[in-house]
Amino acid sequence: MNEPQRQSYLKALGLTPWVARVALPGAAPSPELAPPEPPPTPKAAPASAEAPPAAVATEAPEAPPSLSRELERTPSERPAATPPPAPVQPSPEPVAADQAVVFTLEAHLAGETWLLFQQSDAKAPGLGRHDGALAASLLALFAAGPARPRRFYCPLTDDQPMDRNAASQALAAFVAGLARLDGGQRTLFCLDEALAKQVLGTERYQPFKLGEMEALVVSSLEEMLSEPARHKKRSWRAMVAAGFHG
Repeated sequence: MNEPQRQSYLKALGLTPWVARVALPGAAPSPELAPPEPPPTPKAAPASAEAPPAAVATEAPEAPPSLSRELERTPSERPAATPPPAPVQPSPEPVAADQAVVFTLEAHLAGETWLLFQQSDAKAPGLGRHDGALAASLLALFAAGPARPRRFYCPLTDDQPMDRNAASQALAAFVAGLARLDGGQRTLFCLDEALAKQVLGTERYQPFKLGEMEALVVSSLEEMLSEPARHKKRSWRAMVAAGFHG
């Protein structure tokens, strides 16, 4: 191995490269070392009757640790390796304003059925006076006991808009979490037609599977209040046909 290769290996191992100033006993000649200059010939001292001074003992320079000895050191003795930089996670693509989905659902458990009502005002703290009274009538039909409602907000945070795919995944996870924590075997949604297609990908009044649960979408509370002859009647027929009638 030539000297440049040896120094490159030492740097890769985190060791300080070195070059001996003088040739070491028994060491192979190095191309990086200039041949040592011969020591100057001491001048002959003039003859004297006095005794010659005693020779001064000199120590041979101690050789630095060899490469093999450095490799035999335990990991705790070796210099710590610099960890690789963490991969940069790509930032999510922004959702266009015309693709953002905004809605709020109020969820109630009635026996084995979760009822989720779309709020007419997504930013309101709850259902309004009229649609709240209609929701109470539906909950009484399913013999629901008094309980604090749960709410699903889309988007989950104001500074992170959600498109229809993200909203659909989040809503499915929300319903699955409700069933896992509090029970329930089926879900009844009261949504308008556009929201049903956007986040659930289904037509209303037709039963379908949402994960492991039976599900059905009927008219929204607002539609039932504005056109009761049309929406209440059709919703009730679909609920009876699918077994969602309390």
